[in-house]
Amino acid sequence: MLRSLLLIPVLTAALGAQATYAAGQRDVGWPNLTGQGTTTLISRIHYPATTAGTDTPLLTRAGGWPTVVFLHGYATPGPFYGTLGAAFAEAGFIAVVSNTALFDDTTQEQDGRALYFAVRSANTDPASPFFGAFDPARIGIAGHSMGGGNAANILSTNPGFRCGFGFAPRDANSNAARSVNVPFGMVVGERDSITPWQENALAIYDELVAYTGAKSLHLLADPANHSNVTGLSLPVGTSDPSFQAAFGVARGFFERFLADDPTGLETVLGPSTASDPRIVSIRAEIEAPQTWTDGPLQLGQSRRLSIAAEPGPCGIVTGAFPLSTPVPTPFGNLLVDPSSLYMAFSGFASAGRRFDVPLAIPSLPGLAGYTLHAQAFGRARDHALVFGARLDLRFTQ
Repeated sequence: MLRSLLLIPVLTAALGAQATYAAGQRDVGWPNLTGQGTTTLISRIHYPATTAGTDTPLLTRAGGWPTVVFLHGYATPGPFYGTLGAAFAEAGFIAVVSNTALFDDTTQEQDGRALYFAVRSANTDPASPFFGAFDPARIGIAGHSMGGGNAANILSTNPGFRCGFGFAPRDANSNAARSVNVPFGMVVGERDSITPWQENALAIYDELVAYTGAKSLHLLADPANHSNVTGLSLPVGTSDPSFQAAFGVARGFFERFLADDPTGLETVLGPSTASDPRIVSIRAEIEAPQTWTDGPLQLGQSRRLSIAAEPGPCGIVTGAFPLSTPVPTPFGNLLVDPSSLYMAFSGFASAGRRFDVPLAIPSLPGLAGYTLHAQAFGRARDHALVFGARLDLRFTQ
């Protein structure tokens, strides 16, 4: 029976991604360990807390929280991004919001690179209030305007950031983006007259030729502008359609490429995002096929499984056992044990770079907690057909 049930493609989301946490904040001044940039890296840290407020206790998490280093815009202090920082914390991320180099593009780039090492140092310092708070394997970088462009510049000589994201980024060094070799996403408002999207975000997008995983650019409809995509014009806790749309894309991008949540791409490439009237257009390219669902897959529930790939044939293989040593194939490395391998389904990714399958999860209590290993395949940036990364998945009660 279990063998036949494995023919049903199943995924589950990490439950933590669905939770909403209280947002704490604390100001820090970390030493710059690189010798380049500002001597003291002043930042405001927004984090999941036991209760909301300033200097409230951090909510502990085994292995630490996925972390986003955020770089502010020109002449815009880091504390002005309280709405964005709190939103990240409530979504289960720590946001390290830099507050240095307000008027100096080069110094901000140096400080942003130095913050990677400062975060890792604070994480191992027993005297730090953030001792053990950060997941050192899951540190990403984001920025707004000047900071968004610098996020790409920093990733061109990446100290170790896992992915990047730009809110209305400024394209000050288009050549740098050509060397970015991690996933990178962007969101910009149609009414942005400070960093018009065609000359800035689109220029960076076109320069991203070495990215891994995926790259994306979401253009938001009027009244989305340079400021409200990051909530700059909003008091903390205030709702705004443009900010909610922008943050939804950024959150999903980081959930997928930083936190490895298989539901993350739903707010980046999912059907509700593609049809959202707040979003004018979505540009995306896929370097390796990606898989996600529209929510946690519980026994007895109906869900949707989606694959992101370049237009053309695609599908997924599932198996009961992972491989500790990849098996080379003409289509890249197979990461699921061939002795337990099953072809779940195949189809074609549309021009929107997505293929959807409805799922009916059987209500069999014996399957609760069972782990399934899945690997998508499809067309990608440089391949007619290639395997993507493996996802380790489980059924939930």
